[in-house]
Amino acid sequence: MRKGLAAAGVVALISVGASACGSDTTTPQGKVNSAFEKLGKQNTLTLGLGFDGSADDIYNALKGEDDFTRDNAKLLSSLHLSLSVSSQKSFGLFGTSDGKSGKDSAVAFSLSSDDSKDGLAEIRYIDQKAYLRVDLKGLEKLSPSSKSSPLDQFLAQSDQLPSSLASVKAALNGQWVTIDPKAFQQFAKSLGGDSASGSSDSADSPLSGLTDGPKLDAATQKQIWAALKKALGTNVTYKDLGSRDGADHVEITAPARQLASALSDSLTPVLKGVPGYDAKSLDPAKVPDKKLSVDVAIKGGSLSAITFDVAQLDTKAQGKLPLTLTLDGSADSISAPKDAQVLNPQDLVALFMSGMPGSEDDSSDF
Repeated sequence: MRKGLAAAGVVALISVGASACGSDTTTPQGKVNSAFEKLGKQNTLTLGLGFDGSADDIYNALKGEDDFTRDNAKLLSSLHLSLSVSSQKSFGLFGTSDGKSGKDSAVAFSLSSDDSKDGLAEIRYIDQKAYLRVDLKGLEKLSPSSKSSPLDQFLAQSDQLPSSLASVKAALNGQWVTIDPKAFQQFAKSLGGDSASGSSDSADSPLSGLTDGPKLDAATQKQIWAALKKALGTNVTYKDLGSRDGADHVEITAPARQLASALSDSLTPVLKGVPGYDAKSLDPAKVPDKKLSVDVAIKGGSLSAITFDVAQLDTKAQGKLPLTLTLDGSADSISAPKDAQVLNPQDLVALFMSGMPGSEDDSSDF
């Protein structure tokens, strides 16, 4: 996508997420507000992301992009991303939480395609442990130019691994394995891997970007919420689009650059003290100077989907290219997979010393 895609997309989504300013559910704005509030009371949430269109739709919309092929369009149409979060208490979205970071939460990420029955890759983080499953052959097939490779020989020879490497064998065959992040960090430190970085003994999780980000106290959250409402008060419009496919739809429109400027003015004074915040991330100059719209779907009074037409950001795009974020607040809690084998860092060392193709420097074809 062209420069400014991420910034404009974030602006559009923020305009939805922070739109809760009214409570009258007979109005389009009130419907959206109520839907977000209901979602925030859930203990589980699953987000799904994917293009809502066929490979032909995607290709027709993006064929003007450099080096974009039908194979690329086929790949995009088949891929699906999913992120799930569960907790023992409600999330308290948009300024209603107590600011405390609960260690009782679990996170799961998965990547799948139309051709992968069980998914291509999945990661779960539960009770300070990570669980992983990867379909190596399935991932290899994602490449349009994928042909026979040493991976076939490598996987075939994995059956000959000794019983002491059962966890490695399971990982290579796409079965669940579990790792202790602290054990891997301590192993890296024993090899001198952390000497330069000055890491502490408290290991971060592989999903620390999701679970251990900057902590905001309740007062800061309220300030951010007030700043968002101030910026959105005069820059966002709502239109009732009626019902279809069992859901009520509301269109939210905002002048992207004007909204980005208002958000920057309101949020920068509040966020400047938050670690990692970069004021340039809301630079209005990087946002398209045009109106952008998103479609919000509401089922049973709760938010079920947000659809953004990516083609709005590209003057060369022909036709629509809807990117849909689905939201399910009634999903099951995340649980640890059964029969996951423990994968220790020493097991990986043993694999590289086993002499299998691709496991030594003199067999570097894989």
